[in-house]
Amino acid sequence: MKLKIQCHYPGMSSPSRAHHDDAGLDLCAMDVTEQRRGVFAFDTGVSVAPEDGYYCEVVPRSSIVKSDFFQGNSVGVIDPAYRGRIMVVLRYLGENGDGGLSAARSLVGKRIAQLLVRRLETVLVEQVESLEDTHRGAGGFGSTGD
Repeated sequence: MKLKIQCHYPGMSSPSRAHHDDAGLDLCAMDVTEQRRGVFAFDTGVSVAPEDGYYCEVVPRSSIVKSDFFQGNSVGVIDPAYRGRIMVVLRYLGENGDGGLSAARSLVGKRIAQLLVRRLETVLVEQVESLEDTHRGAGGFGSTGD
């Protein structure tokens, strides 16, 4: 599988793995804009083109919590035909007086997320009148006990 990567900032390196057997390619924050107080959009400076049959996901690095940020949408899906820049939305949970703006700016140039390449499985959707019964049925949150 080959992933084509376009870097939009002069001299920036392509996303890479810290270790040869890591699952994700590290994405760095190249720029940041505040969306609203405590919510920031980080430009990774990267656009991608996966091979046919693949798409990408953006997930947070596990160490991002040390900076009092978490990824606002948990997982970002990069559709196979999207060619725009990959943006990572992070929410600040810390307590500095500027709503996290200085903390967000301190992340520029640092690894903030990972890019995963996934196989795309297309499905046919069939609408039915009802679903077959199972042993669990409609039991939802908390239905299996503590």
